Amino acid sequence: MTESQMEIEERQKLAATLALIDTELVRVADQIATSDATIQSQKELIWNNQRDMDAAEKANIRTLVSTAVGLGEYTVKTRKRIEKLQDSPYFGRVDFTRDKPERTGYSADASDEFPAEEIYIGVHNFYRPGTKDILVHDWRAPVSSLFYDYESGPASFTAPAGQIDGEITGKRQYKIAQGQMEYVIESALNIDDEILQRELSRSADDKMQNIVATIQREQNAIIRNEAAEVLILQGVAGSGKTSIALHRVAFLLYRFKESLNSSNVMILSPNKVFTDYISGVLPELGEEQIAEIDFGTLAEKYLPPKLGFQTFNEQVSHVLEHPHDAASDRMRHKAGADFVDDLETWIHTEIATTLAPSAVSHRGEEISAEEMAEIFERCSFLPVFACLERAAKIAVTTLGQRFKKDRRGWKTADEREVRKQVLGLFPYKDPLSMYKAFLASREEKGLFVMAGRNRLEYADVFPLILTRLRTTEFETYQNIRHLLVDEMQDYTPAQYAVVKALFPCRMTILGDADQKVNPFSSSSLSTIREIFPEANCLEMYRSYRSTSEIISFAQGISHNDRLESVDRHGRPPEVIRTEDTLDEVAVITNLIDSHSAGPQQSLGIVCRTVEQARELHDALREAGADMTLLDYDSEEFASGVVITSAHVAKGLEFDTVIVPGVSADRYTSDVDKSMLYIACTRAMHELYLTYFGELSSYLAFAEPTNDRTVSTRGSSRQAAVFG
Repeated sequence: MTESQMEIEERQKLAATLALIDTELVRVADQIATSDATIQSQKELIWNNQRDMDAAEKANIRTLVSTAVGLGEYTVKTRKRIEKLQDSPYFGRVDFTRDKPERTGYSADASDEFPAEEIYIGVHNFYRPGTKDILVHDWRAPVSSLFYDYESGPASFTAPAGQIDGEITGKRQYKIAQGQMEYVIESALNIDDEILQRELSRSADDKMQNIVATIQREQNAIIRNEAAEVLILQGVAGSGKTSIALHRVAFLLYRFKESLNSSNVMILSPNKVFTDYISGVLPELGEEQIAEIDFGTLAEKYLPPKLGFQTFNEQVSHVLEHPHDAASDRMRHKAGADFVDDLETWIHTEIATTLAPSAVSHRGEEISAEEMAEIFERCSFLPVFACLERAAKIAVTTLGQRFKKDRRGWKTADEREVRKQVLGLFPYKDPLSMYKAFLASREEKGLFVMAGRNRLEYADVFPLILTRLRTTEFETYQNIRHLLVDEMQDYTPAQYAVVKALFPCRMTILGDADQKVNPFSSSSLSTIREIFPEANCLEMYRSYRSTSEIISFAQGISHNDRLESVDRHGRPPEVIRTEDTLDEVAVITNLIDSHSAGPQQSLGIVCRTVEQARELHDALREAGADMTLLDYDSEEFASGVVITSAHVAKGLEFDTVIVPGVSADRYTSDVDKSMLYIACTRAMHELYLTYFGELSSYLAFAEPTNDRTVSTRGSSRQAAVFG
């Protein structure tokens, strides 16, 4: 078949499929209208006849209404899925011939041959109206793995009936948008490089998009991993780890639809901007949005009442400005796995050695030490402070009954006194006093310093919560059956121990050790494995986001020998020297103007700190540039030109990135190096860095390969082009 014949055939197939989709939409719309009419008539029946109807009749009609509402909601969801198919019904096709029966262990005539199947693959299943024939297979269906995992030749997939063997005789890939076929490519490979290149070369969207058309074989294996209780995914910048994790959630919701739904899944997110940025992926895949939570919310819920705390954002800001002070030393000390082990061991030992049952007496009556020991034994299944409270109640009741037997007065003051004695049998009044005692027992001194009045340093927040979880009763997130943890490198072992206690469920944990925003309190893959020894750990070294030139530039800042880049080329990054602050603002303004006149859509100006971003935002606005500032208080991602910090920008991507102020007096510490790497790896197609004075030593490799003078609103600039 010639290429033109193939295109004609496929365009005809597309037109026929879209016609069937339109027919099905009409049917579904009629079904929704009928359901609405039924609900309305049943409500009117109740309203008009409620005085004449008995309770059983009313209950029966309410049941009918509830059933109709449920069916109507299901039909509305079905309509939404079908409407998505109007834009692009499918993106791939596999021609698959199943093996003859005798090759699978059955006797049959040699002529008993299965016909070749043309398996079209899209975002959702689509059935031929009026039948159960599948015209388009959901990308998560077992048969769809043929598209992702195999080239032409022998192949197999696991169906409910068992393994199906056969041969792939052809594969096609499509780009369909707004119901129009942009191209079709016939390929023997699993995902054709031309398709991948086209998708990676596109302009960035307002939010993260699904990647079902370009999932690679190794990514597909991660997405379809059903067995791992805890899956830890270490991936370099641009490896698609967040998108893969979300697609894995979508796959699990599809695979276990009878027992798992979106209300059972939660994401532990770094910030609200990131949550908004990824919010479209699951709905695009036909799933409901999942709930999100952050460590700040957990801290507010599980810290003792009226105890405030420094936020993680405030901690990072402090480290950027004061990387070598005593607070940084305290962070380091509390960020290790050994610290958590020591804390847990100390708590266990302290409870065992200092909780001493003694006699409790009041107004001539006494509960002996032996009786108190028995009471504590009865409460020993509880955490220590809950055990003390239960023992105190039993002691109050016991002595109160003895007083009442002798007809003597027993007052509230008496109860308080007995309770005080029982609680006094343990030397600590609450988890905070225990945690302080633990820190005081360490060889290092000065480990506990408040960040303000009744305000903890962030480094103490989760060790204290862990102390509370080990010594008091608490509610876990029992309804959550799968937790997604992103930016894993930014959380300490104490935070992971808290997560493990609060979320007794399966997890997908992902991040990149090179993108830590606070090296004093970050965790490596090996550290996290100590908390989750049962975890299945995978590493991804292939980066898809940036051009080879940008990746090579970022490698100069933080080198990873195992990193691989997709062979996609673009303009070399530029390091631009300016004369002073005004000149730098003029250069950046010129770059914004050039970007606006070009084909790319998004531009991110990624600064070292939020404070720098605010100052530059005001200066650029005065120069006439229009942009959106994203800071720690922002809750939504913005399209167009965005200015923010490297910390807030984590997980985001832009067509073009400008990193201002990369001078030696700004980027000096290890945390600065991490911020610079994060900022540069946000760029998909173009990267510019500006500075005046002396260039940061982290960019010493970017020696000029050519000097050129470019007019910039009356100023001159010297560009160091990294090639």
